[in-house]
Amino acid sequence: MMRLLGFFCALIVCKGADLDASRLRTGTFHYRTLVDGKPAGESEIKIRKSGDNYVFSNAVGGAFSQSWEAIATGAFVPVSAKLIFGAGDKAEPKFDLAYHGARVTGLVYNKSGYRKIDDAVVADTVDQRIDWAVVMSLKDYRPGVESKFHVYDPGTGNSRVTVKIGQAESASVPAGTFQTFRVVYRIEKNGGTEEYRLLVTKDLPRMMVKEEFPNGAVTELVDSTPDSQIK
Repeated sequence: MMRLLGFFCALIVCKGADLDASRLRTGTFHYRTLVDGKPAGESEIKIRKSGDNYVFSNAVGGAFSQSWEAIATGAFVPVSAKLIFGAGDKAEPKFDLAYHGARVTGLVYNKSGYRKIDDAVVADTVDQRIDWAVVMSLKDYRPGVESKFHVYDPGTGNSRVTVKIGQAESASVPAGTFQTFRVVYRIEKNGGTEEYRLLVTKDLPRMMVKEEFPNGAVTELVDSTPDSQIK
């Protein structure tokens, strides 16, 4: 019982007013990937503002080689998303999506060609590529607060996400030592629930310091470059 003292409990259904991409640090962020404590690759996440929208991209090298881009409004209303597996001559497009209010359309590619997507999405849906960014954009970051929203992926459709803000802690990664909140979010997919664990900087604008994935992979921040220093 003593471990629960000081926790504030609430449940928030995320709406546009609760999500704000301006709470995120923009720039370029380099991460290393570890599996069982051993190097397994690297990734470069970019977050930038473009007009009224935000563009998120990630180039992943090593064991999980892929690249993706997702565009959303400042309130994380999805605009588009695309995913490519592999790199160079081995690159294979996986899907290209466009969101239109309550629907999403596009193409999903496979070895025999492609299939068309035309699905309905619920009102609080964001693209699954940037679920981690949505989690960092939440307004209320008090320990114990819970939030929920939905994500869409062409392979699993609409899935509910539940987020819980944990206690503050100091975290050391290659980029340095940061004061963070531990955040856990779960995606309830039709094949089972996936759990992700983040360490997010306490101060605004927020930045992801570390992420633990359901498959055991861990990414840690190596360095970052703010937009103002990118030429």
